[in-house]
Amino acid sequence: MSIYSLILLASLFVYSTLLVVMLRDRRTRVRRVFCIYLAISMVWSFSTFLLSLDAGGFTRLWAGFMVLSGACVWIAYYSFACAFVDRNGGLVVKLGYAAVSLILLPLVALGYIPQSVSVSGGAVDVHYGLLLYLIVSIGAPFFFLSVFILISRYRSITDPQSRNKIVYLLAGLGLAMAFGARSAVPPLPQYPLEHVGHLGNALMIGYAVTKHRLLDIKLVARKGLVYSSISVLITCSYLLVLLGLNHFLQSWTGYAGLAAIFGMAFVMAWLFNPLRMLVQRGVDKLFYRETYEYRQMVLNFAQRMSNVLDLGELADAMLKPIAKAVNATQASLLLSSNGAEYSSEFAERLIEGEIAIPIELGKDSPIVSWLDREDRPLSREVMDVGPEFKGLWEAERNIIEGVELELLVPIKSKGKLIGILALSKKESGGHYSSDDVDLVITLVHEAAVAIENAQLYAQARERAHIDELTGLYNHRYFHERLDEEISRCSRFGDIFSLLFLDMDLFKTYNDIYGHIEGDNILSKVGQYLMGAIRGIDMAFRYGGDEFTVILPQASLDDAYTVAERVRKTIESEMDSKGVAMTCSVGIASWPTDGVMREELLRAADTALYYSKEAGRNRISLASEVTRSRAGALGVRLEGETGVLSTIYALAATVDAKDHYTYGHSKKVSKYTAEIAEALGYSEDKMATIRAAALLHDIGKIGVSDTVLLKTSALSADEWESIRAHPKLGVAILKHVDGLNGCLAAIQYHHERYDGTGYPAGLKGENIPLDARILNVADSYDAMTSMRPYREGKMSSEEALEEIKRCSGKQFDPGIVDVFVALKEGQLPRTSKLRISPVETHKAG
Repeated sequence: MSIYSLILLASLFVYSTLLVVMLRDRRTRVRRVFCIYLAISMVWSFSTFLLSLDAGGFTRLWAGFMVLSGACVWIAYYSFACAFVDRNGGLVVKLGYAAVSLILLPLVALGYIPQSVSVSGGAVDVHYGLLLYLIVSIGAPFFFLSVFILISRYRSITDPQSRNKIVYLLAGLGLAMAFGARSAVPPLPQYPLEHVGHLGNALMIGYAVTKHRLLDIKLVARKGLVYSSISVLITCSYLLVLLGLNHFLQSWTGYAGLAAIFGMAFVMAWLFNPLRMLVQRGVDKLFYRETYEYRQMVLNFAQRMSNVLDLGELADAMLKPIAKAVNATQASLLLSSNGAEYSSEFAERLIEGEIAIPIELGKDSPIVSWLDREDRPLSREVMDVGPEFKGLWEAERNIIEGVELELLVPIKSKGKLIGILALSKKESGGHYSSDDVDLVITLVHEAAVAIENAQLYAQARERAHIDELTGLYNHRYFHERLDEEISRCSRFGDIFSLLFLDMDLFKTYNDIYGHIEGDNILSKVGQYLMGAIRGIDMAFRYGGDEFTVILPQASLDDAYTVAERVRKTIESEMDSKGVAMTCSVGIASWPTDGVMREELLRAADTALYYSKEAGRNRISLASEVTRSRAGALGVRLEGETGVLSTIYALAATVDAKDHYTYGHSKKVSKYTAEIAEALGYSEDKMATIRAAALLHDIGKIGVSDTVLLKTSALSADEWESIRAHPKLGVAILKHVDGLNGCLAAIQYHHERYDGTGYPAGLKGENIPLDARILNVADSYDAMTSMRPYREGKMSSEEALEEIKRCSGKQFDPGIVDVFVALKEGQLPRTSKLRISPVETHKAG
């Protein structure tokens, strides 16, 4: 029996085995049609096998069966493909079989197909002549139709497993085509290669039909490429080394040769694993290209984050790499707080700078129930067709549509759902492959325990921050949050207010009724306080019967409204219980009443005790208390000399933070005064603009030294803190009498004449005149001074040329003309130019 016959016999054996397996379960249409395909393939292999044996002298008979069954194989495959994608291809299939019966069968019976057949040494040599193209024209359309409907199905579905199965079928078709194409190009090889291709196709189909979860075809290709490359490399290296040794050692004995062969084999085996890892890395980089590094970060998540207990850090380490690795437009980590709804506490957009879209799913949502019950990802396709998801709330359905969710992956620990990883559509518009899903599943399995530990740690920290009696935050946490709020407002130029509250006559009540009743009163006060403040406000038990509230983004007027609501609530509730107890409140605002924490606390505490001294059950503002006490002591507040001294000291502190900018404010004030004088400013207006120039950078006191001294490019967050300094400067100065005229220049000195500046994007003469003057003076000094972000500095001539170049873009052309003339000595300092002054804007 020849190698030709052995190949056919092996094919026949595999086909029959597959057929027996499929016949055990014929309940589905796909399996039934696949059985037909296998049966026809068996006839094709069997007739070719008998032909190769030249059995009984019926050479042309077996050749005829081979031709007919070979054509029917593709018709049967098309029928299977239609069943697989749930299409009705009955009419086309019938036409195919009719063509075989009415065209090929007569030609075979009459001896026209094949033209000649010869068998030599078990190898079959068949000649069809031009009629070969007739056979191909009947089978080929069914091949291309099969490819078309499979690709169409692949493009229309989103489920990764279903898509992976179709990839296997397409790969099988490609294999069959690659091995069968040579049949159309005579003379024919002496081996049945087309049978090898069809056998591989049948194995691919069997695997796709019988397995629920297939190996990702990309993974198979990667592994195959890795191991085949290593095998070729090691084999070639092994042979080359042996040939080289044999060339130089012609006198080898038999034992020496065996020792060399086994020694080299050992060395090659020892090198296999290092080589495999090296080749694997190269192949992975070839397959994944720019996403390779991010995939490695995902795969090494457990190693990198095993000791991290900060939930925010964990989320950042999860979401950024996974979004980049699978090209998800948004990756969100949904967590539940105290068994409530699952919301996206953390989210990452693929394109930096885009705002992440929030996601919220109710704890009784069908999606959450499904993920809690199942231990596998939920695709958009399943959500769209699953009957249990018909009951989704309209709000949840809108969220899914708005975020364009494609995949939801449950994060479980010990069988309990602790979170959900939600991925939006891919940036390319494609669908997630099985390889992508496997990567995400690997990540959530590794992250589950770390997330649960971080949640437990966060809960423990939360309990450590809570006062057990009142349920409010405790004294220690108050100081942490106050420092954080000061830092936040310094960074973004925001404000906040602080309430200090003390219960009136509480000690007397406690002495009369005992500590238990006193504790009950404090517990109730905690409830009243929480019910009277906003959701973003934070209430604390400061100690004993003292409470405090941090009010983010609240002005003094807002804070007074909240304090009055709290005071009235406590008064009415205590009165209804027959308890003669009220509260006194003191209010301080950052940064008006203090920039440093100690100053702010002292101001609020002073206002509180002023309320106590003034008769209790009232509210006092720290700023009013300062004025009142100063007046009682006969202190002159004209010009608020003491406050101004502090502010000018702060301005000097800003200059002193960086030796590059030391004296900057004084030089800017000098240049500004020269321009203003040339424009004919009055003495009062000269004093105002000189003060504004001196204080224009006071808001930088809230910018960290790290940002101010940074030599490289600033990040988006760092730029945000820099851009906020004009607003913070106004927030510091706006409550100081006598400086109102400076505020517009300070707030708008970074506006540009063409409207592209900040903070308001004002344009042309809508920018206050003082701010336009200050912009020119500030920019000139910046260019002629050393700065950490550049080497060297410009000369006066270079700086003037740059200012002239930016005239009409960044700077007011009229002010540029005045300043350039002043610096070039062409204009007396007493000259007055006709530039229409604009009404000074009132700073917000």
